[in-house]
Amino acid sequence: MKRAFFFIPLLLLIGSISYAQNRNITSTATPCELYLTGSWYGVYDSNWGPPYYETLRSAIYRITENGKKLTKQYDADYFANPEITMQPNVILADATSGVVYNRDNYSKDSYAHTALWVSFDYGKNWIFREENIGYVGYCGRIFEHIFYKVDNRDMFKSENFGENFEYSFTFPPPYSIGGFGYKECEFYGFGSNPSYHLQYTNDCADTFTIFPIDEQFVFGQICGIFPDVYRGGLPGEVYISSLFPDGSYKVSFSTDTGHTFRHVYMANYADCTKDGFPVFMSDREPGVFYIVKSYQIEDKNPWGWHTKICIEYYRDYGETLEATFCHDIHKNYEYEEVLCENITHLAANVTQNSVQLQWTTSADKESIRGYHVYRDNERITKELLTEPSYIDKVLHSGNYEYYVKTYYKEGCVSDSSNHVRESVTVGIKEKGEGRKEIVLYPNPTTGELKVTSYELQVTSIEVFDIYGRKVLEPSLTVLRSYDLTILQPGIYFVKILTDNGVVVKKLVKQ
Repeated sequence: MKRAFFFIPLLLLIGSISYAQNRNITSTATPCELYLTGSWYGVYDSNWGPPYYETLRSAIYRITENGKKLTKQYDADYFANPEITMQPNVILADATSGVVYNRDNYSKDSYAHTALWVSFDYGKNWIFREENIGYVGYCGRIFEHIFYKVDNRDMFKSENFGENFEYSFTFPPPYSIGGFGYKECEFYGFGSNPSYHLQYTNDCADTFTIFPIDEQFVFGQICGIFPDVYRGGLPGEVYISSLFPDGSYKVSFSTDTGHTFRHVYMANYADCTKDGFPVFMSDREPGVFYIVKSYQIEDKNPWGWHTKICIEYYRDYGETLEATFCHDIHKNYEYEEVLCENITHLAANVTQNSVQLQWTTSADKESIRGYHVYRDNERITKELLTEPSYIDKVLHSGNYEYYVKTYYKEGCVSDSSNHVRESVTVGIKEKGEGRKEIVLYPNPTTGELKVTSYELQVTSIEVFDIYGRKVLEPSLTVLRSYDLTILQPGIYFVKILTDNGVVVKKLVKQ
C-alpha cells in the first residue's frame, strides 16, 4: 500500500500563545548556536507520485558559528512507529551546554500522546523520559538542568533534566506563558482582551504586570502562526515576532521589560504557506539575532525534494546584517568543514544597469574547480567560472540579492558566500562629452568628499563596506561636502540617492 503524507514546510509553525513554547527552533546557553527540527527530504512513489511517498525523513540540525556551519545531528523515518522512534518536533534547550530536549506528539490507541526525550551530546543520541496522554507542554532555557512541564495551567519543575517532575505553581487565568526572563520565576506571555498586551511576572505568577502593546508591534493568529516572545541577551531585553494581515512579518525589541518597543526587523511576505517564510530566534549574545528561512528544492532522480536552509545573521539589534549562510541539505548531506570552505568576502558594485561581483577565498586555489553565481536564489552562470569575478548585465530596475558557491576538485560544493544586496535603476546614464552625471572627488580621499551632479538632485548618500554593510550615512556640511574622516582606510561603495533613482560609486579612503 502506498503511503500518503501532507507535507508541512520546515519552520512554518513558530510558536503559540498557549501554555508553553512550541517552536522547532531554539538557541542555547552557548552564543552563536541554534537547533532546528523539520523535514529533511522526501522521495515520491515512482508509480503514483505526490502525495504518495516511498521515503520521508525529518531531522534535527545544529547550527554554529552564527549560521556558517550546519550539521545534521539526528534523522528519523516519518513512517516509523513513533512509540519506538523519536520524531523531531518541538526542540528545547537547557542552559547546560550540549543538552537539548525534543517534545514529540503522536496518536496512540485513538488518543493524542506527548513524549519527552533528552540528549546530552548535542542532539546525536536521545534518551526517553516520559509519555503523557494528551498534549503537554515543556519549557526550557532558564538555568542548568532546570526544566518545566506545563499541564493545563499547572507548572511542574524538574531539576534532573526531565527525569522527574514536581508541582511548582499554577498560572491563573487569563494569563499565559510565552517566554522566560533572566530569573527562575520570571515569565512573559501575551493577552489580547481588550487590546494586545504583554503579561509579565517575576514571582512565579503571584503577581502580574500588564504592558499595553501598540498595534504596529503585534497582531493575533494568522495562518496558524501566533505572536511569540523571546528573551534578549541582557536582563530586561525582550523581542516579539508577529505576522500582520498585510503580509508583513515584524520583529520588535524592548530594553525595558516591555514598556516600549521599536522595530528591528520587517519583511513583506504575502503568503505564509510558501517556502522562505522568515522565522526569528534571539541569541545569548546581546544584540544578535537570526532570521531563518527554509525552501523545498525539487529533485529529479529520484523524483522528490530536499530542504535548503538560509540563516541571516544580524548584529547591533538589527542594524547590521553581518552575513547570510545557506545550506543545501541534499539526500547525502554531511558538513565538510575543510574541503568545502565557502567564500566570506563577496562585494558588489553597480554600474548603470549591471552589477559587478568580486570575491576572495582563503582556500587553496589549486583545489578549486570554479564558481557559480546565484541571483535571488537561482543560479545564473551556465558554466563554472574560473576567475573570482562576474558581471551580471542587462538588468531591469529592481532589488537583487547575490551569493557565490565554490566547487572543489574533490567533488564537494561549499555553502553560500555572504549575500550582497544591490538596487538597480535603469535610466541613470553617463552624459556625453565624457562627463558623468555624478562625480565623487577627491577619490581617493583622506576624509572630505564632494559630490557633483550636473542634472540630478542628490537627496542623501550612504556608505557601505566591501561586505555590503552600511557603515556611515553622513550629512552635508556647511562647506557643501561630506565628512568621512571616521572611516578606516580601505575600499567603500557610496550609494547616492537622487531625485531620479540611485547611483553607486566606488570610493577609496586613505
